[in-house]
Amino acid sequence: MAKNGKERTEMRIFMVRHGETKWNREGRFQGQMDIPLNETGLAQADRAAERFRGFPLEAVFVSPLSRARVTGEKIFAAARCENFVADPGLMEINHGAWEGLTFDEVSARYGALLEQWRSRPEGVRMPGPGGESLEDVQRRAVAALERTALNCRGDTLLATHDAVLKTLICHFLGVPLAHYWRLKIPNCSVSYVEFLDGTPQVGLLGDVSHLGGGFDSFVSKSL
Repeated sequence: MAKNGKERTEMRIFMVRHGETKWNREGRFQGQMDIPLNETGLAQADRAAERFRGFPLEAVFVSPLSRARVTGEKIFAAARCENFVADPGLMEINHGAWEGLTFDEVSARYGALLEQWRSRPEGVRMPGPGGESLEDVQRRAVAALERTALNCRGDTLLATHDAVLKTLICHFLGVPLAHYWRLKIPNCSVSYVEFLDGTPQVGLLGDVSHLGGGFDSFVSKSL
């Protein structure tokens, strides 16, 4: 607690999920496939950028996958910010053999594992070469934060992916990854965590007010 008895906000980390892609719309598992933003996603990224126009950010950190990088580039161009860094630790979960498949295709080929992914995600490692678990994602995402945003004094922004954001929020809240599906992070939504005397507090989660359309207009396409 600060000397005057009030909590002191030291910094904020804003977290933006990338805009929509064709594969989001089709319900395909994207993972680390470099699928670009579609027309809707580009418009969403423009609106997110307007929300941060002129806002002072010490740095924008992005996943190198183009859907997140382009979202971050638009925000970087609109904000008052000089530092732009791509970090591979912020890449989406590697879905292994599921990448490129629709939900129905995965259900037909990996029904039992998909059921476990939807009910007990913390125990699943994605099948096939390179497949990751949520623990893998959380570990590398936290490490990325420690070498990027947590080294900054001012507000920063991450432009990244659904699984990365959910595992980071679980980390900040100190809750198990079993709660993964209790979080909803729509495309191009804004969340933030602020640090009050060093303690992380989630101040905004999955907000899409900048995209318009009311409460029922945005469906999270996380799989």
